[in-house]
Amino acid sequence: MPGSDLKAAALCRIMCSGIAVIDQVFRITEFPLGDGKIAAHDYVSVVGGGAANAAIAIARLGGLARFAGPLGGPSGADPIGDRIIAALTAESVDCSGCVRVAGASSPVSAVLVDAQGERAIIYYRAGALRRATPASTDRLVADIDGVLADDHCPQFATPICVAARHRGLPVVLDIERKVAPADPLFAAATHRIFSRAGFCTTLGLDNAASADELAVALARMAGSEDAFFAVTDGARPIQWRAGKACGQVPVFPVEVVDTLAAGDVFHGAFVFALLEGGDSVEALRFAAATAAIKCTRFGGGAAAPTREEVARLLAATGGVGD
Repeated sequence: MPGSDLKAAALCRIMCSGIAVIDQVFRITEFPLGDGKIAAHDYVSVVGGGAANAAIAIARLGGLARFAGPLGGPSGADPIGDRIIAALTAESVDCSGCVRVAGASSPVSAVLVDAQGERAIIYYRAGALRRATPASTDRLVADIDGVLADDHCPQFATPICVAARHRGLPVVLDIERKVAPADPLFAAATHRIFSRAGFCTTLGLDNAASADELAVALARMAGSEDAFFAVTDGARPIQWRAGKACGQVPVFPVEVVDTLAAGDVFHGAFVFALLEGGDSVEALRFAAATAAIKCTRFGGGAAAPTREEVARLLAATGGVGD
């Protein structure tokens, strides 16, 4: 299991492609109900976004993380983009795959985190960033071991994922939005991991669907495909399916402080463990432990744990959640 053996023979080189933002995160007692002013009792300004948070998580765990995504630009003209790159670089994330889009500003988010650790997000992303594409996919995937992509920048991430598949590499897709099976980004993924909301939206299920209903729908979606499918479900067990094999992976009960970026950290940890160990179910367990620790800390993706911390949780629990 990746968490129990801290002596990896070689570092995993992982490309994370998708969105990066600056998150302005406010910790409050409860979400506002109407007009008025609310005092926050904690605040942090950090890099956020699915692929960027995953890259930070991978670097904290000991992998060689790279981030490729569209940002405003050029350098010097867009201070938000400059700050994103500086912060990722400080986390030892290689940002050479970023594309700076002239005339656009980099994404920003205002995030409210309540006393239960739940979050509400207001975000802005310039339309020009949605149309950006990578500069050289062959160069980007030439020496990597795998790809993690979010679904926020499909025009940017799809060519990278397709090129990685041509090399026979694993491609993990973080799915938060409605997706069609014919979508080229979805089709390029070897491991398709949905949030509950993304899965229910895609399958037309009520978001309050039971675990049994999720399992039936997952079997229907997976069909006879070779890809690995999973659905994360907050504090409830993760559902997974690979061909005719299926099951659940319990998550780890913790005192939740902040769920912001928990899913992003989960996906980064999953691809890291997958590349190191090769077992998808064990990778889900490692990812669940990593995300659980993150949820005990305020600060979004900046609260991602180290590999040693994950190993301690796995050792203390026997590698089994609740």
